[in-house]
Amino acid sequence: MINRFMLGSGTDRKKDFIWNMLGSGIYAVAAVLLSFLTIRIVGEVQGGIFAISITLGQLLMYISYYELRNYQITDSTGEYEFKDYHMTKIILSILMMIISVIYIFVKGYSPYKGFVIFLMCFYRMTDGYADVYESQLHKSGRLDVAGKSLAVRTTVTTIVYFVSLIITHDIMLSMIWTCISAVISVIVFLIMPFKSIIKIGLSSDLNKIVSLIRKAFPLFVAMFLWSYLLSATRIAIDANMTEEYQSYYQILFLPVSVINLVAGFIFRPILVDLTDMFKNHEMVKFYKLIGKNVFLVFGFTGVCMLGAYIIGIPVLSALTACDLSDYRLLLVFLIFAGGINAVSIILYYILTINRNRRAIMAGYIIAALFAYFSSDYMVAANGLWGGALSFLLTALILVLIFLIVVIYMGRNRD
Repeated sequence: MINRFMLGSGTDRKKDFIWNMLGSGIYAVAAVLLSFLTIRIVGEVQGGIFAISITLGQLLMYISYYELRNYQITDSTGEYEFKDYHMTKIILSILMMIISVIYIFVKGYSPYKGFVIFLMCFYRMTDGYADVYESQLHKSGRLDVAGKSLAVRTTVTTIVYFVSLIITHDIMLSMIWTCISAVISVIVFLIMPFKSIIKIGLSSDLNKIVSLIRKAFPLFVAMFLWSYLLSATRIAIDANMTEEYQSYYQILFLPVSVINLVAGFIFRPILVDLTDMFKNHEMVKFYKLIGKNVFLVFGFTGVCMLGAYIIGIPVLSALTACDLSDYRLLLVFLIFAGGINAVSIILYYILTINRNRRAIMAGYIIAALFAYFSSDYMVAANGLWGGALSFLLTALILVLIFLIVVIYMGRNRD
């Protein structure tokens, strides 16, 4: 019955689009619910432990993902077989968990907090491992199955987590049940349907595995550092402040994530047009279209800042049962910083049009180094405001570097 539901009677572009959007949407909403409702149910202190576990889990999961999906989906010549991607994914997932354990011991976390972080990393690792199956389904024309799997698995694990949390009021016990449900869900709602379409195997060709890791390394570094830029302040708060402040920052940072998401929605549909303009040396039209969409992002950011100032704090306080009345201006400031960060995302897309991987890597490395050295100092000196300022300055540095390269790139195309 499960296979019949997952595989259906076939697919088409409409089904692919609907299930992919539904799966991605549920995954995004679940991430917000996990933070907000946890803080509401168990309070700011345990909620702060959960917030840093989400931060570290989302950062380290890029080791498991490793940006292999792009290579797997576009491997039209069959240079690598599924078993090569599969074995590489297993190795990277194990590596992710080893690094998470090392990080926990180096930071000297309490047993309870360390185990919660480990469990969250394991939970995120199951998503990273599942990606190799979802990518192959996408490549094989069954994106609908991948979308269904993501939607069902996310729904099941989220329900299991919150039912357990409501009953036990214990994050660690709830995460244990969540991890168990995640493993079962991957087997039942992904691997079993997958076996009906594609043969599962494991590669013993070490050369191919090393080759895959080497080829995807630049993209992995860029995405890992991008995730670190969003996480650096929260890691600094974890090192310098008490748990409840981690909860407050997690709540206040939500609108920044929304702005980043909207920037992607605004800009991705015009990537093909920009690529054609760039290829045809139509640089005036190229820059006008970029400017128009940057203006849209800033306009949306301005509306969010106004809304945050008027009703943001009452709404967020009601959702989380936290007193955030002292953070009205900080919320508005973070949204402004989020708008600057969204511009860096737009410039990143422009640089990908020119396949300028060196500039992307250089920008992220410089910004990450600044974030690493500044965030800890600024948080220690000025608390949450210091963290927000560090985030803004990091985003400005990245925008400046990318903007210089984009302008130089355009002059050479004239």
